[in-house]
Amino acid sequence: MKYLNFLFMLLFLYGCQATGKKKEIVESPAGYDLSSPEKFLMPEELDEISGISYVSYPEILFVVNDEEGKIYQIELGKNNKTKPFKFTKKGDFEDLATDGQYWYALKSNGKLLRILQPFTDSFQVREFDYPEKKNEFETLFFDPVKKKIIMICKLCKPSTDGKIPAYSLDTTNSAFIYEPEYSPDSNVLKKIMGKTHVSIRPSGAAFHPITGELYILSIHDRMLLIMKDGLIKNAYSLPKKSFRQPEGITFSPNGDMYISNEAVEAIANVLKFKYQPGTAISTPPIP
Repeated sequence: MKYLNFLFMLLFLYGCQATGKKKEIVESPAGYDLSSPEKFLMPEELDEISGISYVSYPEILFVVNDEEGKIYQIELGKNNKTKPFKFTKKGDFEDLATDGQYWYALKSNGKLLRILQPFTDSFQVREFDYPEKKNEFETLFFDPVKKKIIMICKLCKPSTDGKIPAYSLDTTNSAFIYEPEYSPDSNVLKKIMGKTHVSIRPSGAAFHPITGELYILSIHDRMLLIMKDGLIKNAYSLPKKSFRQPEGITFSPNGDMYISNEAVEAIANVLKFKYQPGTAISTPPIP
């Protein structure tokens, strides 16, 4: 009997050791744990998933594939059912946003397509051509306070002040207006990261519905930047294991965060991070 008890004790200790791996600690924004996402694998037709936008409960998103002129409605869950809507011919579409009335699809050259009543037979599309050449865009979002559609450059002509150019769309005059308030400052990021060189290449952005902070994905170094009142307040490194190629970001009204990753030799996915104030592995804001 003593031998059996000893054997059971060894098996118990081995089981604890086998399942007791230390959880990877990843610095995260307040209210989130970037090390523990819920993962939704995307169907093959969304291997090139880029922009995503939260639509409604229970977790219905609109997404764009960056090789097709289609918006996909996807219901996250066991089967991740998709429903496509073709609004134009094929093109390099990078992001998607809505102002509550219209949907806007961003092409990499800065052209915006405004879509009225998608997923209906009576949809309408209007195009707005960005005037400058050789600039590349991947980021589009809506500011719910200032009621502006904003796009941030990924690769643009070098600026003298270190800021990444951002523009709003004036639909009345079909004009793009420079908006420095939404422009991430690489000089500020250098101080935060303690580096002499950083590269900000925005691939997605969205306003947090509760804190009012602007969350920006920077794909080049896999970073998540947080801006408030026009300044970068914090920056977080995104582990490659979970964030192979982060392309899009959106929030549900309760603060849950969703980030999309293109396939990159694996299966494309959407990661969900529950918003739980006070429970995340967070760092204080940068002064």
